[in-house]
Amino acid sequence: MRKLFHKQGSLILKETPFACVLQSRYRAERCDKCFKPGKVLKCSNCLYVRYCNRSCQKEAWPEHQEECGKLKEIGDRVVPDAGLMMSRIIRKLLKGGDVMKGYYTDKCYRRFWDLMPHEEDIKKDEKRMEHFQSLTVVLRSLIDEAAMPGNQELLRIFGKMCINSFNILDDEMNSIGTGMYLGASIMDHSCRPNAVAIFDGCNLNVRLLEDYHGAEIDFSKIFISY
Repeated sequence: MRKLFHKQGSLILKETPFACVLQSRYRAERCDKCFKPGKVLKCSNCLYVRYCNRSCQKEAWPEHQEECGKLKEIGDRVVPDAGLMMSRIIRKLLKGGDVMKGYYTDKCYRRFWDLMPHEEDIKKDEKRMEHFQSLTVVLRSLIDEAAMPGNQELLRIFGKMCINSFNILDDEMNSIGTGMYLGASIMDHSCRPNAVAIFDGCNLNVRLLEDYHGAEIDFSKIFISY
């Protein structure tokens, strides 16, 4: 028999990040892959990112490989979190991430290019445009010139990152990083949410804050808090 309602506390969405970045201040105490706290060891090449075990390091390597050499060249300088996040999004897109699907139901999904960039609004925001210009400088030290998207595409990527990213929180509700979740980006925000985003490391779980009546979840009626 199909469910006619979903109870408060029910898990309605579980998703791994399309891209994420650990806040730089937590590099010495959290894994760059899973974001879990504990003893972490530096990548022996770049000496920038750290991992909790060989499994996380091995799993991260396909995406970290190109970034690793760039971080080694940068040396001891701390890379702005937003710059590292944006470079990871760009690399993901270059490796086929543009066709990746983030499912929010069994059949419904979103791709990266489905996300709203709100670029016209960003162009009118002086502070955000200043931030964008500073990030383009950072990106040139993280991405090869031949692979760098054009300025207009960069702005769209920046807009999608700004509008659709989640603050990743630890168990004490402290912000420890930023993540982009394609499926979860379908949800709007509200000061009266009926669902909550909870993180297990960098993995996102969305649970209902109240009973939901209906056999299937209509995500246009699901709201999370700011």
